Amino acid sequence: MSDTYIKCKYIISGSKCDKLIRDGAILIENDRIVAVGKEGDIKKLLSGHDKVDRSNHIAIPSLINGHTHLPETLLRGICDNQKLMIWLNEYIWPFEMKMSADDAYYGAQLGCLELIESGISGFIDQYFYAESIEKAAKEARIRALLCPSVFDNTPESGSLENTWIHVSKLLESKGKQNDGLVRYGIGPHAPYTVPKEYLLKVSDLASKYSLPIHIHLNETKKEVDEAIENFGMSPIEYMNHLGLTKERILAAHCVHTSPKEWQIMMDANITVLHNPQSNLKMTSGIAPVYQYLERGIKVVVGTDGNASNNDLGMLEELATTAMLQKYLANDPSVLDNAIVLTLGSIQGMKAMGVDSEGISINSPADLTLLSLQRSHSWPQNNPRSNVIYSSSSSDVTDLVVDGEFVYQDREHLTLDKWHIIEKCSDISQRILSDIGK
Repeated sequence: MSDTYIKCKYIISGSKCDKLIRDGAILIENDRIVAVGKEGDIKKLLSGHDKVDRSNHIAIPSLINGHTHLPETLLRGICDNQKLMIWLNEYIWPFEMKMSADDAYYGAQLGCLELIESGISGFIDQYFYAESIEKAAKEARIRALLCPSVFDNTPESGSLENTWIHVSKLLESKGKQNDGLVRYGIGPHAPYTVPKEYLLKVSDLASKYSLPIHIHLNETKKEVDEAIENFGMSPIEYMNHLGLTKERILAAHCVHTSPKEWQIMMDANITVLHNPQSNLKMTSGIAPVYQYLERGIKVVVGTDGNASNNDLGMLEELATTAMLQKYLANDPSVLDNAIVLTLGSIQGMKAMGVDSEGISINSPADLTLLSLQRSHSWPQNNPRSNVIYSSSSSDVTDLVVDGEFVYQDREHLTLDKWHIIEKCSDISQRILSDIGK
């Protein structure tokens, strides 16, 4: 690792993204931020640091994609206009059944390329072929919280029992891997696909290794209605009834919830993984995020997989989050710009198990640099507002992860972009042909 001095026009700093530094600089030593402030003050501390001049840029804490299925890059665009169950049963699951571990590896590599180009230093994943995704993430040198799927009829393991055997053995070897860039959790798909017997096994394994449980909950109205019919309670109530909420829950979606469930979420260690664009596209609904935040329920923003979004860009997702909540609350004051940015950055790092305070002294040196050279960036009357509502993923020029550049001047330093794109194009066409699409 090298020591680095980065000069920026603006820096959004602080544990709540509530501080703005103009004409500032950041000093990085090894994997930590050791100083941040006005350029004149930080420059006095220079001693053998590599100097990076980004005078026409804004630095923000690196973005985190709070919920995705990374190898789904291979499925991008295969089905855009169907309800969730048709989308799953007739397109997504048939395609996935044709995927090999090698296919998933290249799909995850393509996902890493897209994450990096979007200024995203880490992602929370729920999918099979976790070891293939781990290999891709390590080669890309970005953060990952990998939660191997517990699910019936997977291409990796076949039956639910075989999948459970595979996942439990994998986590016996990986479960103590709780530091470094790649960490592990466990990913039961949803209460409507994973029987009670296996949900209880998941809970026991999560407790044994202190693993987060990454699960889809209350995504659609139909899912909630069927849970009430089958279990006599909603998915979140059912999870609580089974005792899973004693563990750390990363709950994807939580679109259709009630005040009774909000109380469970407040009392338990639940973090909502909010995916607004996917929920809109699949007509699942709008999660009441402003209600969650008012009650102190933790929220992180993600994109969902490329099969339903169809991209992994977080800046666009944050703008969607903010505008939908203002509409839902009928109140333009909910979710101010600083809060929105924390939901896509600092809170995501914490959900991954990384103790981050954003661009602050002694915080992990993960940061994203956005160019101010395009017309939509000006005037800079409110730089934080411009990041949320005016910026796009294409503004990202640099990404620093754990103190090192993985993307610099829009050049990948860890992955071979065009080789990966060619491989993934071939894989996708092969599988689509196999399933007759």
